[in-house]
Amino acid sequence: MESKTYPDITRIFSSLILLFAFQASFACGWYESAETSRLALFKSEREGFLKLHYFCYSANSYHEVSQVSNRDQELNCLEWQKKIGTNVSTADIYTILYETDSDKFQAAYKNHTLKQVFAKNTFIATLLRLKNKPFLDYLVFAKKLEYNNIPSSKWESWGSINSYQENVNTVAIGDYNQKILSAKDAFLKQRYAFLILRDRFYSSDKAEVISLYDTYFANNKNTILEPWALYYKALCIDDYPLQNYLLSKVFATCDDKTYAVMQHYNFKQTAATLRLAKNDEERNMILIIESMRNPAPDLNTMKQVYSLDSNSVYFSFLVQREINKLEDWIFTPKYSSNKIPAVSFNQMSWYDNYEKAKAENFNKDIFYLRELKQFLIDAHSKVSGEQKDFMASAISQLCFIDDEIDLGKKYVNMISVKANVSIQLQKNIQLALVALKQDNLKEKDTQNNLFNYFNAIEDLVQEDNSLLKNLYSLYRIASDEFSKQGDKTTAGLLFLKSNLKKEATDSWYYYTPSFYEYTGYFERYATLEDMDDLIALYQKEDKTPFEKYICAGTTAPDVNFYRDVKGTIAFRKNNLAIAYQVFASMPSNFWQKNYEYKNYLNEDPFVPKVLKKAKERKFNYRFNKAEFVAKLIELKKENTPTSNLLLAHAYFNVSYWGNSWMMLAYDWTSGGENYSDYVYGENNYDAEMKYQNSNYYRCTLAKMYYEKALKMSKNKEEKALASLMIFECNYYDYYRDFDISHEEQAAFKSGKEIVDFYSVYNTTKTFKQYNCPLLKAFIN
Repeated sequence: MESKTYPDITRIFSSLILLFAFQASFACGWYESAETSRLALFKSEREGFLKLHYFCYSANSYHEVSQVSNRDQELNCLEWQKKIGTNVSTADIYTILYETDSDKFQAAYKNHTLKQVFAKNTFIATLLRLKNKPFLDYLVFAKKLEYNNIPSSKWESWGSINSYQENVNTVAIGDYNQKILSAKDAFLKQRYAFLILRDRFYSSDKAEVISLYDTYFANNKNTILEPWALYYKALCIDDYPLQNYLLSKVFATCDDKTYAVMQHYNFKQTAATLRLAKNDEERNMILIIESMRNPAPDLNTMKQVYSLDSNSVYFSFLVQREINKLEDWIFTPKYSSNKIPAVSFNQMSWYDNYEKAKAENFNKDIFYLRELKQFLIDAHSKVSGEQKDFMASAISQLCFIDDEIDLGKKYVNMISVKANVSIQLQKNIQLALVALKQDNLKEKDTQNNLFNYFNAIEDLVQEDNSLLKNLYSLYRIASDEFSKQGDKTTAGLLFLKSNLKKEATDSWYYYTPSFYEYTGYFERYATLEDMDDLIALYQKEDKTPFEKYICAGTTAPDVNFYRDVKGTIAFRKNNLAIAYQVFASMPSNFWQKNYEYKNYLNEDPFVPKVLKKAKERKFNYRFNKAEFVAKLIELKKENTPTSNLLLAHAYFNVSYWGNSWMMLAYDWTSGGENYSDYVYGENNYDAEMKYQNSNYYRCTLAKMYYEKALKMSKNKEEKALASLMIFECNYYDYYRDFDISHEEQAAFKSGKEIVDFYSVYNTTKTFKQYNCPLLKAFIN
């Protein structure tokens, strides 16, 4: 945050230092990543997507995943089962190969307790047979080799093992050629070769890695070890196009190395890599890999992939990426706080003229969306099975983004009842969108339907927390739709629910909202009637399932949170009667126990802050909003010079410049957007300008009462004080424009009051108390 320094005009402005410090505590040191705020609703998947999850559309370099594919490891277990007997459980093989620490295995082997330590494990029982000793010897060798070269890490093929000890037995490779040749079984020979090839890779023996692959794997590819070995060979080749080509073959044939392939793939060698492809299938895989890292529209690649294999899982995955791109480009600027897509590419300019760029990019995105949608509609009739359900889901999602609700419903209804779980999940999201866009949201049937759709998705989140982003996005859109139909209560609760889902994607702990998170939406957007509806819902005993659902985790722990907001809204509107009624209904100690009131409503509101030196200020005033408003009502009824002067002091202090600004606002900022502006997606300055007929920033009410006191009073001390404070009000009115404006400002004109202060009232005690050499400099 850039700080500003202002001239020390007079001691009466010293209070700004405190307020700027407060602004820093509220508005600085907070950050949210682009990926966190990105909206995404489309989550339909096909079997086979798991290996591709790292490459889902994301603002991060790679998408974060909650689970990875273990298909390769399962294939390895099947190869072992086929070799040593079908009576051996693949689950038992998996346990030993991938879930058993080397030190535990070695200790059991050394102590001759394998049978006891791994009781009932059919793999161990079979290996302990005398005829299988060569296989057991291999496994002992493999477990020891896990520690070689990188003792503190695990081999990537043993990724789920839990822990390592520091002092364990490693193994000396010795004459590794002899080790391989001594294995009489071809199965073991190849596995020894792989272990040693990998060891040579980490020892930077590139020539030997290539030799081992060419000798033992190039002509024997019927094993999952072959693409694993090919990955290491590829990284030992200095010719980047050839390295890319080999990596593309690894990507196509195994799951375990896909992320590693992408990390090493050189995306600047596309043309040269494509020239090495021997057929359309190989060329296609190279294009697929390139597309998975492309943030721009990529329909042409999708068309090529589809033309080769209309049922391709890779084609479906690219469709998902493309829809997520469009959601980001269209939904994120519309519903998130960032105002721009989470992922931007070079052709998207947002900074020269935001509104123009927003309109131009939106038009481009809608045109592209319709081009993609038409392509998928044409393809839908030519596919079958899971691909057909996936395509229907994709088309309907594009329809909803483009507000073609009826066409979207048509394709939602085409989704089979036998569709997989993720497509059924998407169907619930899409049915919720239909209800939100078309139905009367105040009707009980509509709300019941929404509850069922929302609840079905929430159930799945327990198993897959990556769905939190989809819920965050759906609730944000739902909040907007309820707001459009005039239901600010539901809109506000759904907005907080959306934020809680967003927060959960980045938090490993249970997150409890703060006071302001419970109330922030309402203090910005709600009316007094909206607050009555919210309080009534809060206190309602027989809530419907939908009402229980929107209240779960989103309602404040105390209904007085909402009463405080209602009273504050009334006070902003100068409706003192309602403000008093609401504040009086609250516990008298509420403002001592909640939020930041005790820290910022702690000075006498009837002594103008600007008249106090820093050392004179006392922060032990017990502030009670009801008593304060009652006093204002009483002073208004009196309508004397003294009562008007006290009213003026009070209204000065509840302004932005006073010591009781928290009567009207929940945070304080020196200008520009702050934390709460970011959360709620717009600068609140225009709304704040209207608080109490502009008194909050311009001291209009304070000035009015000072002028009344000046006119009515016969007391020179009162008149001197009123004159000084009218000058202060004029100055702060000017200063606010000066502070936020980037344009040339006319010079400040102090007015008659400061002249009178130095002439008519220069013999008063007030003048002697508050006179300052710098103050006189303002006389024009």
